[in-house]
Amino acid sequence: MKSNKNINQKNSIFQNWLVILVAILFIALPFTINAYWVDVLFFFGIYALLGLSLNIVLGEVGLFDLGHMGFMAIGAYTTAILNTAFGIPIIILLPISAITAGAFAWLVCSPIIHLRGDYLCIVTIGMGEIIRLTLNNNPFGITGGPNGVFGIDFPSLGSIFVVDNSTKFYYYIWLIVGLTIIGLVNLQRSRIGRAWNCIREDEIAAEAT
Repeated sequence: MKSNKNINQKNSIFQNWLVILVAILFIALPFTINAYWVDVLFFFGIYALLGLSLNIVLGEVGLFDLGHMGFMAIGAYTTAILNTAFGIPIIILLPISAITAGAFAWLVCSPIIHLRGDYLCIVTIGMGEIIRLTLNNNPFGITGGPNGVFGIDFPSLGSIFVVDNSTKFYYYIWLIVGLTIIGLVNLQRSRIGRAWNCIREDEIAAEAT
């Protein structure tokens, strides 16, 4: 027992130092590479957020949702349209876009939540395509079609801090990624996370308990 406890303590210390080392590398990285690669890492961070959210649906709950990108697009376009049309700051729009994407997902997924396996894959692929085609066709002239929405403000905290260059965007997105990872790890260890795992392993047994 004592040996296992020592091993767990060593593993915990190693993990903590590894996290610190990775954080230092991420902070120092923009100063060692050119602006192009900083932009690449910024977009990598955006897709990392998409992957983290998909991990909840696919990895934790075990639902084969292949239209996940469509819901991310709903949140992104909500932010872009409200910012350009009404001048609402990006920081304020972040939770609003998340709520909008979640509400839309609930609305369209409620009728198909009973589907599983290949059937769920086919339907979610269809939903993702419907969202993509709708946005590309520029409904009501607000999505910009294939060109997207122009004139989006830089994220800012008033006049104190403005995210207006590649390096700041890099730190901005990876700060959000880091906070998201922390939140998801805590969620996985919670009662909700355990319930997700039960659903993935045996939905009938999970429903019974």
